[in-house]
Amino acid sequence: MEPNFYRPTVQSSLEQDSLEILANFRELIKESSGTRVKLLNYYKGLPISYPATLVEVSGQVLELDVHPQQAVALGLSKRTCIKCGIFSHTLLAEVKDADVRRMMASLHNFSYVDLMAEQRASLRLELDPPCEAEITASGRTVAAMALDVSLGGFSALSSQPSQLEKGAEVLLKVMMPNLLHNTVTPLEVPATVVDVSCGDDGDLCRFAISSDAQAEGVLSRFIFQRQVDLIRELKEMSG
Repeated sequence: MEPNFYRPTVQSSLEQDSLEILANFRELIKESSGTRVKLLNYYKGLPISYPATLVEVSGQVLELDVHPQQAVALGLSKRTCIKCGIFSHTLLAEVKDADVRRMMASLHNFSYVDLMAEQRASLRLELDPPCEAEITASGRTVAAMALDVSLGGFSALSSQPSQLEKGAEVLLKVMMPNLLHNTVTPLEVPATVVDVSCGDDGDLCRFAISSDAQAEGVLSRFIFQRQVDLIRELKEMSG
């Protein structure tokens, strides 16, 4: 679970919040066996969310029965979000252990968060591997690698300082893979810089794009097929 997916919302203190959350889970288990919560992970941008059954609280660790694909995602991300009706906020927990074969997980270090990823207008998937891209602004073209994509935008890492500012209008060219035919489609779209994080070797730039029907078709087909491939990967890893 990447930090940009959520925002911490401390209620008392981190330590006190974690103890309070565990106490509530302990009460839930005592009151009713088989109580279920919903876990949420993002695997390369794809949301993975299945119900999980509370088993016990041992010390400061919560034990759960989980879906095999959730167990895979838990093991990879090392964090998960928990949705449970008795809490006013989404919970974040660190993964102590995740066993795909036994379909069990152990969680600890709980905190309250606001889930930023749910506020996005469209699904954002990682490009793995990243795609070659070019950013053109004011007659200057900078090479970049596109890192993720949605119907509404891209994130890209420039190969050198981009000299871009928030709100700048650019032309973005991305070499989009066609996953069905194993080919590449050059995609050129007008874009607006939403955010820039400057680094020593290049800048991480986030863009909102203006796509016509053709560009939207290319993106829609890629995103659909990418989801199919990611689900297949998870199924293979979960046995």
